[in-house]
This record gives sequence, C-alpha cells and structure tokens, in this order.
Amino acid sequence: MNHFSKRAAAAFLVMALLTTGCSANEASTSSDSVSESTQSKGTLKAGTYTATGTGNNGTITVEVVLSETKIESIKILESTETAGLGDKALESLIEEVVANQTIAVDTVTGATNSSSALLTAIETCLTEAGANIEDFKTEIAKVGIDEEITTEIVVVGGGASGSAAALQAVQDGAKVTLVEMTASPAGQGTMAGGLFGTDSTQQQEQGKTVDGKWFYDQFVDTSNYTANGGLLSKVIQNSGRTVDWLIENGVNLILAHPSTGGYEEHKYTHPNSTIHGYVDGGTVAITTLHEQIVALGGEVLYSTKATDLMIENGEIKGIQAEKEDGGILTINADAVILATGGFAGNEELVTKYFGEGVGKGRVATNIGTGIEMAISAGAAASYEDAITMHYGVNRGGSSWGSALNSALINPFLFVDVDGNRFMNEESFIFEPIKTSNVIKSLPQMTAYEIFDQTMIDIVKEKGAAGLTDVYTGELATNPTVFIEVGHEVNTADAAKKAHTPTDIMPDIEALIEAGSIITANSPEELAEKLGMAHLVDTIARYNELCETGEDTDHFKSSKYLDKLEGTLYAVKTTPSVFLGTLGGIDINDNAEVLDPNGKAIKGLYAAGSETNGAYGNSYVFFEGGTLGYAYGTGRIAGASAAASLK
Repeated sequence: MNHFSKRAAAAFLVMALLTTGCSANEASTSSDSVSESTQSKGTLKAGTYTATGTGNNGTITVEVVLSETKIESIKILESTETAGLGDKALESLIEEVVANQTIAVDTVTGATNSSSALLTAIETCLTEAGANIEDFKTEIAKVGIDEEITTEIVVVGGGASGSAAALQAVQDGAKVTLVEMTASPAGQGTMAGGLFGTDSTQQQEQGKTVDGKWFYDQFVDTSNYTANGGLLSKVIQNSGRTVDWLIENGVNLILAHPSTGGYEEHKYTHPNSTIHGYVDGGTVAITTLHEQIVALGGEVLYSTKATDLMIENGEIKGIQAEKEDGGILTINADAVILATGGFAGNEELVTKYFGEGVGKGRVATNIGTGIEMAISAGAAASYEDAITMHYGVNRGGSSWGSALNSALINPFLFVDVDGNRFMNEESFIFEPIKTSNVIKSLPQMTAYEIFDQTMIDIVKEKGAAGLTDVYTGELATNPTVFIEVGHEVNTADAAKKAHTPTDIMPDIEALIEAGSIITANSPEELAEKLGMAHLVDTIARYNELCETGEDTDHFKSSKYLDKLEGTLYAVKTTPSVFLGTLGGIDINDNAEVLDPNGKAIKGLYAAGSETNGAYGNSYVFFEGGTLGYAYGTGRIAGASAAASLK
C-alpha cells in the first residue's frame, strides 16, 4: 500500500500550461534516413525521429526510435521545463507508452498538459513515419482491486499544509495516512519561494526579527477586518518556530532580504526580512517532509485520488479514494484533514465564480476536492468565499527579469481601455499584488502603460536601474540565493543585470509585431489604433501636469512626472500568474471545520489555501504569506486531530 518508494523519484509540480500542448504542425520535427510517405497500416518507416513540444515553462524535445512495427524507445533529449517541476514525472509515462505500444495512456495526474505535449510530440514522430495513428491508440484496460485499510488520521492532499499536518500528527503519536492524487509531491507549496516568520533562529541570530503585530496588521488590514484574528494570531505567534521545525525536519531554508522579488516597495514597507526561502526549491522540501513522515511510521500514498468523505450518523468515518489501478480504496479513520489547495485547476468552477477570461491556476489538481468534501459534511463552505491570487501582471508578453520587463515596473502613464487615467501609478506599480488587484478591477481586466523614447534611452545608457534601482545595499553585496518556481533567485545577479546598459528596442519591436505593444507618432494616432475615446485629452492633461511638476489629479511624486513626446508606445497589461484560489472552508483557531452555526464538526479539519480566515479580497502585500499560513495551519490541524484521539 505504500507507494512512496515507487514514486519518490518523480518529483514535480503541477502547473497549467501557457499553451495546451503542441500539435503536429506546431512541433519542430526532424529525422534521419526517413522521408515523408504514407505507409500501409501497421508498417512504419524505421528510423530515429525527434519532435519538440511546448510544456509548462519551456519545451520538451523527444527522440523516438521506431522499427517497422513498433516503438523501440523514447528519450527526452532536452527539456527547458522548470527543473523538478515536470520533467522527471514524464519518465514513467514514457515507460508505459513503450511497454504498451500506445499513446492512449492516462496523462500523469497533475501534469495533464505537460503529458499531452509529450504524447503529441510522440504522435508527430509516428505520423512522420507513416503510422496509422489509430494502431497506436489502443486503450489500456484497468482492472483495479478494491482495498480497505484502517488508520487514525487521513490527510487529503500532500502539499505544504497537508504535509505539515501529517508530519505533526505523526510526531504527536498518531497513526497517519496521507493521500495525494499526483504521482509525486505537488501543490502550491512546491512552487512557492518561501514562508514568513517572526522570530526564527535565523532571524534572531541576524538581529532581523519582525514584530508579530506587523504581520497581524498586514493580514487584518488587507482583509478589511474580515480575517479570523484568533487563527492568524496562533499562526503568527508560532511562525518562527514553524520555520525552525521545518529546518529540523530537513528542509533547507535561508532568510532572504526584503525585495528579493524585485519590487521597490518592499524595501520600505517591510520592517525586516520576512521570507525564509527554499534553498533547494519547494519540490525537494516537500519530498523531504514526505520522507520524514514515512520514516516516523506514517504512510504516503501517491496516485490516490480522494473521492468521497465517509460519514455515518453525522460522524466522520474516513474517506474513499480511487487508486492508480482504478480500484477503490476505503480508508477508515477517526479524523480527516482536508488540505487540497482550492479549486484553481477547475476551469469550470473558476469561470462560474470569477467570470470568463480568468483561466486555470498553475496547479491543475487543485480542483475543489476539499471544499466539496466539506460541503458534503454540512460545513460552512462555499466556492463563493474564495478569491483568486494573481501574482503580478503580463506586461505585453515581456519576459520576467528582462531589461524591458524591469523597466516597465515603473509609474509611467497608465490608462484603461478607453484612455482614462484611473489612479496614481506610483501607488500600485511597485507591489505585484497591488498591480494585479488594480488591473483586475478595470474593464476587460486590461490597462495600457504608455512611455516614450526617454525610457528607451535611459535603459540603453544605464540599464533598468537608471529608472528605479531596486537591488541596492545588501541585495547586491550580500545576496539572497534560493529557489522559486524551480528557478534560482539571486539578487546579486539581478543587480548586475539591472545595471547593465541594454538596448531594449529589439524586444519592443518583437512585441510590436506580436501586437502586444502598439506604437504611434502622436496621441491622435495612438488613440485611433487603440480605439480610445479619451486618450488624446488624457495625454494632454498628463503633459500639463508634467510641465507644472505637480500631479494635482492623482498626487504622483514629481520625480515620476515625465512629459510624453514623439513616438509613443502603449503596452497591453493584464493579470498574470494565476497561482490559485484562497478560501472556501470556515475553520476555527484549532483548524476544526465549522458548520453554518459556527460549531465544530467532530473529526473534520482543514488547512491551507482552501480555508477562510486569512484573506478578504486580496493576497497580503508581503512575501511568504500564503506558504507561512499553509504550514502554520497544517501544523495546527495535525496537532488538533492527534489531540482529539486522546
């Protein structure tokens, strides 16, 4: 029953693709000693073929060796996918394709789009070899065996909150089974950069502790006083110990500088370092926690999809789940902890509750399992209670970290889709959540950022730092280095890049060709191209304010007032990086799930981003907020469930 050893090597994170896979005419293909010709059914043109498909954060190039009758081997030649977030998990899929001689295999749970991209690339190779594709689409029959086991606590979801809950409960003496629907550790916790803390050992040693009241006020103020203060207080008060607890259990964390994410505001609004970054990345961290759970006698079951909460006479009795072989696994338990991460991966629910155009979150397996189970138990739980977490915006498709993208994180003139200036640009541009919140509130969730040659000249002469120098002081001289979304964050490297003079015109011209940057030689021409009724008047008024040096309309600092002249550029700006949903299930400060009357449902607990209590209508404006909340509430849930057994 323990699937840990079978799947531990396949460490990856589920994320929705920027595209939904590559089709045959999108893949780049080549072959040696083959020609394009249609072969008879069942006969292939033997040879070695390659195809490149688009994945979550890059491309996957495969090599397929074919004989005249079968697929001999498949190998991933190159992957620019985020390391540890998708590539390793595809190895088992390749083995299944070769073993069964079919591409009609189940995509890797939680990496649906990455799997589809790989399978489509393989299909491209088969097509080029003249295969009758239907010969390679034989369904594999699943003959699952139903099983039943008994434990004390079952945790549904193996991300940050679920892993913390399971490990804490095991350490508190409980018999614990954790079920995870993906084939290896996954969830938002593997994608995050780190978690907040008040007085961790690292903060104490460096003299960089943060008053718990500061965090408390951040949560309460941002929620517009709708947050669960009792729950937050407990999470915050224990946040430093949670950081130390993770380190004690093998997670490698480092105290990061404020503004490691490249946003100027954090240097001035954060009293000290708030985020403890994943040195080895989130996938390694949560894999380590799973190993610790198993080492202490707990059980981790991958590829096990929870389907139903078992309730008898109003009492929690465990769950039912679907195993990888299709069989039903009944898990009898005294307590159930829900930690399935929200429903951002369920596009139908996202559209229903947030409207068209929001899309899917980056964790495809966050489909609302926990919220649905809580509702089935009569809990105060609703999809309507959740909010979306968009971290930042898409600035015309410019690449994150590029000189152009960094330059655009400045308070140039912003207008809505009809050319109206709507806010002091300085007030939201230097904090990604604020930027996203503002843009999401506009018609069509779209704004246009307008600049002229001045910005291009400054970046060419001084680099993006010539506009705003984010990476100053210790950020440059004593850098923070950790992993976020599989990529290294190194503030010294970022500082060097920011100070490197760069010609950004090639990037601008490419985006002009793509249609996401619009250029014109006058306000009138730009207004016509964008179909904006008020843009000409808006630019005229903005230029008047720049000439006087005082923004009496929106109160932006005079240092950011620069008259728009000559060739103008408008960058389409929309919300991006839909990380997930936050909220849904009411819990108390012991992480017990509540009924509509505010009473705890015995034996049912919940933790992490699918619970209410931390957020109102916005993510907090500091780094590490949600991961800290996930680990914190997970530990509370695990401890509470274990205590209830006694």
